[in-house]
Amino acid sequence: MDNNLIGYVSSLVLVTVGLGLACARLARIARERDDLAARLEKSAAANEELKKLALYDWLTGLPNRLLLEDRINQAIAKAQREQGRFVVLFLDLDCFKMVNDKFGHATGDLLLNQIALRLSENLRHHDTVARMGGDEFVVVAEVTTSQDISAICDKVAKSFANPFLIAEKTLAIHASIGRAQYPEDGQSIEDLLSKADDGMYNLKNGKRLDANYIMG
Repeated sequence: MDNNLIGYVSSLVLVTVGLGLACARLARIARERDDLAARLEKSAAANEELKKLALYDWLTGLPNRLLLEDRINQAIAKAQREQGRFVVLFLDLDCFKMVNDKFGHATGDLLLNQIALRLSENLRHHDTVARMGGDEFVVVAEVTTSQDISAICDKVAKSFANPFLIAEKTLAIHASIGRAQYPEDGQSIEDLLSKADDGMYNLKNGKRLDANYIMG
């Protein structure tokens, strides 16, 4: 066989093998890139889930105390910049323990979810509705006038105006609500929450509550 032909065939074989190896390497790099992208996406999703667990209530999806305190800090900073005002409402459900004792914790959890939903629907999108834990909720709302405060309180009260239907049970649940205004009633998170909490307990202690109170 002609030496030139042999050299040509050999070169062609080497080029073909080289191209095959290069394609295999590119395919491996592409797989590794896709695998890395998938891991990064999974890691980002996991980080987002951890962030959600850290800042939001596991049951209702509302902001928890940690995020609530951040929202109040933001409200204080904005009010200081703009000489503004906001109101903090502290809600504690009346007879919630009776609901748990009589109907079970599963019913109590469903009730808390419905209350969270009503509060969120009745208030403005930029208001904060948070769950402190147990049967306690806090609302933070920017206000300008006394009429604004009354309007916010009316919207919260509206959330409890109609009974809740839980697992074919009609429950007429109400809440004791305390109020604190910035800056009149305090200029820190602790002072505002304490003032609103005190008002809530003073109101609750003035009520006579029994088991029939929760049945609509």
